[in-house]
Amino acid sequence: MSRAKSFLLVRLALATAALIALQACNHSSNGAVPAEKPIAVATPQPSPAASPTATPKLPPPSQAEVEAALHRVFGDDLVAIANSQSFIAGDFNGDQSEDLAVIARPTAGKLDDVNNELANWTIQDADKAFIPPPGKKVVVPPKQERPRVAPGEQVLAIIHGFGPSGWRNPDARQAYIIKHAAANFQGTAPSVSQKAIRAMKLPVETEIIKEIRDNKKGFLFWTGGAYAWHPEQG
Repeated sequence: MSRAKSFLLVRLALATAALIALQACNHSSNGAVPAEKPIAVATPQPSPAASPTATPKLPPPSQAEVEAALHRVFGDDLVAIANSQSFIAGDFNGDQSEDLAVIARPTAGKLDDVNNELANWTIQDADKAFIPPPGKKVVVPPKQERPRVAPGEQVLAIIHGFGPSGWRNPDARQAYIIKHAAANFQGTAPSVSQKAIRAMKLPVETEIIKEIRDNKKGFLFWTGGAYAWHPEQG
């Protein structure tokens, strides 16, 4: 190969390389080179809050169930008044568990056991329940004598429920004997339905027992620590 021909090939290669470099520069200046895109990261979505499970509605009490529950808690010390109007169920203390209220009287010869201070129940008088005045944080209740059940006296025995099965649960043993509360039941109602209770600003919402006592309408309600009677207003 002649020297002139070799020189011509070298010039041609240089020209070609320069042309390629110029095209690459123009390509870059026009923004044609794709920029690297960031990897999309999925934003974690909060899990939907579980909706509260409603307490299942329990079947109405039967006379046999009522007597069995009364015997489980009070033994032979109380006897139920045997009729379908002598008991009522509802959430009387506002803990989402169904309670049972039964009109009963002391069994003959068992009065001392009923009034025993070491018994597994609390005796209260619905006419003497202390209701703290609203708006006060510290209130000292007045000192009262422990109520006593009289021979043959009709009282309201209340069994607080435990868990989903309520008062039917074998572990449901918290109980009260309420004087001046055995009356003609008129059903239950939400405690907030009563203006008097709303004014008291009680700590929990409950169900009240509507009653007719001595020909006067009223209701029995839970104050947060005791059962009290209140006449119906209006």
